[in-house]
Amino acid sequence: MRLFLMVVLTLAGCSSDAVSTDDLLRLNHIQVKGTHNSYHVAPDPFVLADWDYTHLPLDRQFEEQGVRQVELDVLWDGDGGFRVAHVPIFDEGTNCPMFADCLSLVRGWSDAHPAHHLLFILVEPKDSLKSNPIEGYYLALDAEILSMWPRERILTPDDVRGGHATLRAALETDGWPTLGETRGRVLFLMLDSSEHRDGYLELHPGLQGALLFARGEMGAPWSSVIETGDGQTIREAAKAGYLVRTAVGGADDTLAEILEKEERVVSAGAHIISTDYPAPVEGMDWWLDLPGGLPSRCNPVTAPPECSAMAIENL
Repeated sequence: MRLFLMVVLTLAGCSSDAVSTDDLLRLNHIQVKGTHNSYHVAPDPFVLADWDYTHLPLDRQFEEQGVRQVELDVLWDGDGGFRVAHVPIFDEGTNCPMFADCLSLVRGWSDAHPAHHLLFILVEPKDSLKSNPIEGYYLALDAEILSMWPRERILTPDDVRGGHATLRAALETDGWPTLGETRGRVLFLMLDSSEHRDGYLELHPGLQGALLFARGEMGAPWSSVIETGDGQTIREAAKAGYLVRTAVGGADDTLAEILEKEERVVSAGAHIISTDYPAPVEGMDWWLDLPGGLPSRCNPVTAPPECSAMAIENL
């Protein structure tokens, strides 16, 4: 495995020093840019300000905008698959209509860049109109993921838990895997805090045998990823070993509010920062660009002194 990693990093332009750094740096030592509703195409005609943004296709977000986290809203289509859309009928414009289409774009980019650090794929089950509820189809969701991604390239809760009784115990004892152990791989997170998360946990108690991690609260034995915009909570959670996801740059926020929140969540050590605006857009005075990122950077709260943006990823 180490020989393979050295070959991959050499092909990617990394020095042998990066290999030793790969053994030191862990997933919670980085800070990455992500997109909200990453598939989204603005509706025409214009409906709501919150929906007035259009993303590039997923692979171009990775390649051109430095995005390393994408969010996909999935709806059970009733015919054995999952569609991707925001709100059926009213806001369903998408760059990849089916979940498998979206995963294929991510897989294609990953295959072409095997030295990338772990990619985060956030999956939000949607039952907006309740015509085809997702309850009861969580195994189908797992199966669709495995149809596009081999198990060995997915970082799962079992991988992190190892021989410990719970994810929390594993993170407190061993911490997150290293960058070297997770290059070329993806992590799936269920972006839900109610019925779908509970249904998935019922199917996979403690997330044993699960493909997806679950968004949770600090202290839950299965919890490893939380979501908050509060600076103090972000800092406390990051120091406690959780991965923290947050968002910045809403359509209704003033520029002053956006800049204040950006400074707050970036400096507090949020690991994944999502936005509707990952790159310059005509008519917008702001976009998310992590300072010193190549495209990701060292987490200002958790990263050790040996960390550098070059060591995190140099494609």
